Amino acid sequence: MTPHFTSARPEDINELLTLYRQVYGGSYALPLGTDPAVMAREISCAETTWLTAREPGSARIVGSIIGTVDRHQRLGKLQGLAIHPDARGTGLARQAVHQLSELLLGKEGAADSIYGTARTTSTAPQRICLSAGFRALGIFPNLHKAERHETMVLLAKHRPGVLERRLPVPAIPAELEPLVNALHNSVGLPEQKLPPVTEPPPPSPTDRTHRRPRDMELVDAPHFALRRFTETIPDPCQRFYPFHTPNVLLSAVDGTLEVYAQLNRSDGYCALIAATEPQLTDLAEDFESVITTLAAHGASHLEALLPLDRYQDLRLLLARGFLPAAAYPAMRRQGEGWRDYVVMARSLQPLDFRGLSIDAAFQPFTEQYIELWKQHYLNTQEVFH
Repeated sequence: MTPHFTSARPEDINELLTLYRQVYGGSYALPLGTDPAVMAREISCAETTWLTAREPGSARIVGSIIGTVDRHQRLGKLQGLAIHPDARGTGLARQAVHQLSELLLGKEGAADSIYGTARTTSTAPQRICLSAGFRALGIFPNLHKAERHETMVLLAKHRPGVLERRLPVPAIPAELEPLVNALHNSVGLPEQKLPPVTEPPPPSPTDRTHRRPRDMELVDAPHFALRRFTETIPDPCQRFYPFHTPNVLLSAVDGTLEVYAQLNRSDGYCALIAATEPQLTDLAEDFESVITTLAAHGASHLEALLPLDRYQDLRLLLARGFLPAAAYPAMRRQGEGWRDYVVMARSLQPLDFRGLSIDAAFQPFTEQYIELWKQHYLNTQEVFH
């Protein structure tokens, strides 16, 4: 008899802790599988759907999966899939992903799209999501989630009709063309036009500014950072970074700039969320100072999420060593359409793709990232004259 998934209960927490230890050992980085207080809060949260499966007969928990929805943005996230070793090969993982995605995207569901990440130690987690209708969207190189800096992949699934209403993108930098082509093929909407690719001329001497970078200091006070963020960044578009809230604040010593980030020191992940300067281009001279400060406090993988139509900001990130790692089509609703977003990533650790096990659906995303990395960091044309 196949186990059925039902809603998790607070009294399941001890069993769930045991399940995550059995599946992931001591390397699981998410508090959803290691912190009883966080687990209790999520089980009782209206935004979270936590499903568990019990083995017929013994009634022990052999499966778990978690879905969280931002109801305002109508965006969902799947995480925490864990299947007991005794239940592997039974189709329970596919059942979990399918059942939860149907709950969140179905007729009564609260999301227009849902996304998840999958490990690359094996293709099995990737193929489970792909078989449930998720599409490959990119990779996150050196995203530290387990025992080492491990590459993860991004997948998403949309409610029917959403992808067909993506808003057009006027132009993209040439470096993003391979990523956009890979996304176009993965989404499978050939009738939609690709954005034009442009390569601006190099800046002339008069275009360059010579302002000294502002000295930055990091304020490690999560509640203060979040309160300050809410007060100083009123524009919802500038605050859009789903399921991320700032826990650190970088402040210019002279008080003229504040940058908000979510930093996880245990795994080195850092998301740049917003700044008091409305455009990233206003931070051109200060970007390296921001990165250096974050690196000094444990950041090893930096990410920024931007609309795909933010041409100048994308060019700035490219110039500062950020590379397009993934794209999320129709991520955020705007009027009668949906806006595409791109994840720009910069790894402060050496890339290590040894042991990478990846489904062919992610090959174009991986190849474009590696090629861009080589162009940015192994370009010898300016070394030998």
